[in-house]
Amino acid sequence: MANIVLHTGMNVRIDLNELAKGDTEAAIKFEILYELDRVDAANGVPVAERGLRCDGICKDRNVVAWMYLRKQPNGRREAVHEHREDALRHTAPMSDEHKAYQARIIRAAEEGGFRADSEVRTPTAPRRWFQTDAVVENSAGLRIGWEIQLSSAEVAGPRSVRNRAAKALQHGITPAWHTDRMDLARRTETQWTRSDNLPAEVIRKTGVLRVVSGFRALDIWRCDSRALYPCPDGRITRCGKTHSTPKPRDIDFDSLVRSTAAGLVVPVEFPDKTTTHRFWVSADDRDRYYDLLGGAPSGPAGPELVPKGHASNDGPTCRPRVTLIPSQRPTVDWRSASHWSSTARPCRFCGSVTNLRDDRQLPAHKVCYEAQ
Repeated sequence: MANIVLHTGMNVRIDLNELAKGDTEAAIKFEILYELDRVDAANGVPVAERGLRCDGICKDRNVVAWMYLRKQPNGRREAVHEHREDALRHTAPMSDEHKAYQARIIRAAEEGGFRADSEVRTPTAPRRWFQTDAVVENSAGLRIGWEIQLSSAEVAGPRSVRNRAAKALQHGITPAWHTDRMDLARRTETQWTRSDNLPAEVIRKTGVLRVVSGFRALDIWRCDSRALYPCPDGRITRCGKTHSTPKPRDIDFDSLVRSTAAGLVVPVEFPDKTTTHRFWVSADDRDRYYDLLGGAPSGPAGPELVPKGHASNDGPTCRPRVTLIPSQRPTVDWRSASHWSSTARPCRFCGSVTNLRDDRQLPAHKVCYEAQ
């Protein structure tokens, strides 16, 4: 619900705060617009086409949020948002720290030469969309969607982190969630990063803002008598295999914003025996890790996080590395349905998602495969 509603066609504006105080003029306006709204509803006119727009907090944040009118059995008159996220904007106002992070992301991105905007709405269907706190985009079309979560986050349901991250992936946005809460940073449904709990004036400053978790270096090592780590397979004696161990690393927040947009820092999934961990690593570490596995990992990625869509157009992090003799390269008919999957997976060469499958039914971009 909202406190102010405007009929854009008739240019009639109602302050429901005045209406609640018994203002006669506001009551007359409400009755006129209410009857018009009921007629539109009876004729099947969508809410977004009835001309009733939130003229309060949503307008102040440059968001167009459509509404409808209703009366409660007790006679209470209400203006109701079409979408729940718009209503939440009124009941859970954005904190100063949240605004400071948004402003810092925009500033860091633009100083690095990237396009950036806050409160970005991405269409998902006619008259439907999802909203991202800040989106940073590079010249090649790579988009990083930053979500600042400084309060509790839902675990299940349409507004859960998992579903919101999945929706971003489905629409070509790489989700990047940032928090100052340790309990959220320990979750694994998406790539979380965390900074210390700081006041807004510190977040806004141009100095270093450390990211203390969520970015890691991957240490590739051989499991022999000289190894510093215990064998991850649980063996008392050394197995002789090559393993990878993630090690926490601090990174400057501004550098993280720019590096993710440039494709120099990328998300990775790191499965162990019980859990799939998700964090950020350098693109070089990601490539070394995939080389170790012989391709992108096929461990549990969580079905709600699997993106949908078409094959990648060879994004900026798609870098084939090995060249074989051309005569050894198999011929693949990429137009065949047998080389397409409705489930997108990371390319076994570059790690960017693709729906294409090679002759062994492994995920691979056409350009990556044919460069081998």
